[in-house]
Amino acid sequence: MNQARAILLFENENQRCVVASAARISTGEGTAMEIFSRAGNPEKDGKLIKKVLSSGHKSILEHQFFSIAFNDVSVLAEQFMIEHRLASYTVKSRRYVNYSGAGYLVPTGLPKNQLSAYRSGMDRLFALYDRLCAAGVPREDARFILPYSFRSNFYMTLNGRELVRLIGEMCCGRAANQPELKRLGEQLKEQVEKLYPGVIAAETAHMPPCALPERNITPAAGGPVKGEGRLLALSEDCREALSQAMAFSGRFPPVNGTYLTRENLRALTGDQRPRELEFIHARFLIRNVSLASVTHFTRHRMQSLLAPEVSRALEPGNYVLPETIQADPALRALYEDAFRQQAALARELLAAGLPVEEAGYLALAGQVIDLMLEMNGRELLHFLKLRTCSRAQWEIRALAEEMLAHLQKACPEIFRDFGPSCLVEGRCPEGRLSCGKPRTRQ
Repeated sequence: MNQARAILLFENENQRCVVASAARISTGEGTAMEIFSRAGNPEKDGKLIKKVLSSGHKSILEHQFFSIAFNDVSVLAEQFMIEHRLASYTVKSRRYVNYSGAGYLVPTGLPKNQLSAYRSGMDRLFALYDRLCAAGVPREDARFILPYSFRSNFYMTLNGRELVRLIGEMCCGRAANQPELKRLGEQLKEQVEKLYPGVIAAETAHMPPCALPERNITPAAGGPVKGEGRLLALSEDCREALSQAMAFSGRFPPVNGTYLTRENLRALTGDQRPRELEFIHARFLIRNVSLASVTHFTRHRMQSLLAPEVSRALEPGNYVLPETIQADPALRALYEDAFRQQAALARELLAAGLPVEEAGYLALAGQVIDLMLEMNGRELLHFLKLRTCSRAQWEIRALAEEMLAHLQKACPEIFRDFGPSCLVEGRCPEGRLSCGKPRTRQ
């Protein structure tokens, strides 16, 4: 059964009073607290909020926050949500939690005469997941054979303006042709409408079109591949740009006329507010990253990122092969056969009439896609502190280490002291999960 739900966890009337006060404060007399004391009349506040929003002043909605429980939605829906950077997420870990009983979503467009084939395919994958875990394969590796129809549960918190925009995307924008996302969007719309009648309709009335990529898909049985982090571009004047920023901020003294000294750069990377690094940028092509690891990239919000739809992983159908499975010939044979059988099932279901919009449910978490991303120096520092840590998941750690090697080769003067938190900050933030072998600067 499809039991996906998006539930607003609470309605905070005080926050609605803040929204009404924000609508008054720019043109009203009195202090902030005097204006707030005049709020609280639902009818009067509602009319004012609607009037201000109709004038295009949507920022007042940013004072209302919503926490949403996404309950038993597909991981495909989770992937879509996490793309929205003006929000906070907490997701059930696939590295530590056993997903044997997670269950899966059935595509609404699946032809009825193919339901048995679909369920058999999904059940076969969950049975293999159990077998891999029982054989001692870590859950973070066994998860690669889980289909993107499996159920996920997570929390999301965002402000009202971003939620209205998100609902618009789900109900009549780029996600509207994906049935599950549209259903979740309609659920959220109904709940928000009670608090702010007419706001969503006003937002969607003038929503611009969104160009969508070609959706024809030919699933293939690929093979194991390795990821690659390729540096496409680095700010041509990165040394000069950083030097100018450090000179302007006045926080680091020059030595013989230069700001890019080893001591200054170490102090900058260890500083709590290294704004100067934001003036340099690097662009990467990340090749052959598993769908399971894509979220490790997308959750970094201060970046520009392009990722194809999940369904694109079905062609050419390549996948990652963990060392824990590669080391056991019997397990490797089962693992690789699962990808071949899933490609055959995907071709069968698409040929039988499964809408291409729902093909993403058939992709496996271990199948790979390519990403293009660009980060400024400050976000790179943050990203690399987390992802080159020995506690990071092995796949993204290898990619992050390769990205760092490219940066250090291109501009060692700036990037030689980038790396895991223990190296940069001189301490480990992992607490009881620390590896116990911190890296230190020599």
